[in-house]
Amino acid sequence: MDHDTIEDFVANAALLAAHLGQQCDRAGARLQQAAATFDRRIEQGQATIAATTQSLVRESLATEIPAALQALSDGARQLQGVAERVQRQQAELEQRARWLGLKAIGAVLVAALAVLASTGYVAWSNLARSQEAQVRTEVLQALEQVTITSCDGHPCLKLEDGQRRWAGNESYVLVDTAVGAATPPRTQ
Repeated sequence: MDHDTIEDFVANAALLAAHLGQQCDRAGARLQQAAATFDRRIEQGQATIAATTQSLVRESLATEIPAALQALSDGARQLQGVAERVQRQQAELEQRARWLGLKAIGAVLVAALAVLASTGYVAWSNLARSQEAQVRTEVLQALEQVTITSCDGHPCLKLEDGQRRWAGNESYVLVDTAVGAATPPRTQ
């Protein structure tokens, strides 16, 4: 991976994390709205219960107490059902918010791992290049101590003593270019 690809990846990961953060914020806002709606419904329910209770008490005193108690019980069950639905919705919103938060953390972790892996790859690649450069440096240093030339149309090297020499100049060693050719006897 080159540096621009890594930067693009990190930028995309940051945009993804920001997007997921915004979704978490929106989910939190929806949760707060649901809680506010729940509070309003409870207040409305309490007001409705208070109004219904007053009305029922008047009617029960005027007519039948058992019928008033039944209506009050029905209203309480309805309010309890509404409260349970709101609580379920609130729990679902909290679960969604947690899930979005986990997704955001996961995306950031994946991005961090990708950056770490690409950094490791770049370091490994640079180390391999460094080793190649070291070998090339050693070859160049060795070539500084050797002279390569042509001796009567044959390749020859100027090396250390004890090697087969060219008869025209004892400073040069003959190079046998034939594959599998037997080494000719030393001439001095």
